[in-house]
Formats: sequence, C-alpha cells, structure tokens
Amino acid sequence: MKPQGPMRNDLRRVVLERIVRGELRPGDRIKESRLADELGASRTPLREALFSLEREGFVRSELARGFSVEPLSGREVREIYPILWTLEGLALRASVPLVYLLIDELSKLNSRFATNLRPDRAIEADTRWHETLLGSCPNRRLNQWLGALRATVRRYEYVYMRNPTLIAESIRQHQKIIDALMDNDIEAAVQRLTRNWQFGMEMLLVRLGEP
Repeated sequence: MKPQGPMRNDLRRVVLERIVRGELRPGDRIKESRLADELGASRTPLREALFSLEREGFVRSELARGFSVEPLSGREVREIYPILWTLEGLALRASVPLVYLLIDELSKLNSRFATNLRPDRAIEADTRWHETLLGSCPNRRLNQWLGALRATVRRYEYVYMRNPTLIAESIRQHQKIIDALMDNDIEAAVQRLTRNWQFGMEMLLVRLGEP
C-alpha cells in the first residue's frame, strides 16, 4: 500500500518553495506524474495544489500542455512593488508608538542579515526584518495582505539576493530606517522604507533586462 503523501496545503507549499528556489525555473513545464512520484502524492491533490498556485500567479495551465511555471515579468514587478511599499508605509505609520520599542531588535536582525549571503538565507533574514519592523501593526487585514504580497515577490527576491553587493545595499538601507526611528521621525522612516522597495524594484528590472 502506497504511504499517504502530503496533504494539499503541504503540496502547495512544497511546490511553491521549489518555484521560489528556482528548482522549477520560470517557463519550465511541470511534469505532474514525475512530480507526484517525487513528492509521494497522488495526481489529484497535486493538481489541486497547482490550480491554487495558478490563481496566485505562480503557474499557468494551457489546454493539452498542462502546467508550467509562470515566467518572471517586469510588468509584475512594476505592478506589485509599488503596492508593497505603499502598504508597508501605511503599516509602519500604524505601528507608532510600539515600533520604537523594536529598535534594538531591528539592529540585531540587521547585523545577522550581514552574515547571511546565501540567497535563501538572505531572503529569510530580510523577510524577518520587515516582519519585525511591522509586527506591531494592529491592522490584521493589512498584515494578511502584506504577507501574501511578500510571498508573491519572493521568487523575485531570489534574483536580487544572488548579488552580495545588493545585499549590502539592503542592509545599509535598513540601517537608515533604524536611524530615522531612533530620531523619532516616522515620516523619514516611511520615506526610507519606500526607497528600500523602490531600489529593489529598479535593480530587479535591470537584472530582468527591463529597466
């Protein structure tokens, strides 16, 4: 008897992680039977997971061709990143005054970020820094939207984090946000947070050949 494979939500997470890490590359056709065997799953829950990822924009399906990984897109970067920096700015303003209590933790996380130069670890460090910065935002719906958007751009962040020079620049920009918080200047912190995302968008467009 074949052992029970991962459940649908777990399958979605595992396949998404393969896409984010580039194990399933943009444009790759997803061979369902092979992937199901690798994951110890049956085809039906795998297809359900793939349809879920299609709704989220990570894969596409075509008649008679099945599923493939959605290509990286400059258009998607231009659409999503401005939403991210706008909503993070809103969340940061909503986090006052509790955000000022997080300055020491943000500084420690930024120092650890500097020791994580592998793309996967750099993304985890960067994500944790942003989540900590906005962790005291009381707006639950806003936090949910931000979590979903960060998941969407994660595979683009892998492209960015492959460059150690860009990692160093992100760390420098984080420190400028921390400095603004130390000065109790929330508007300067919001402006620098916005610039952090704008810079990431600009560099990604260059690396995607769409400046």
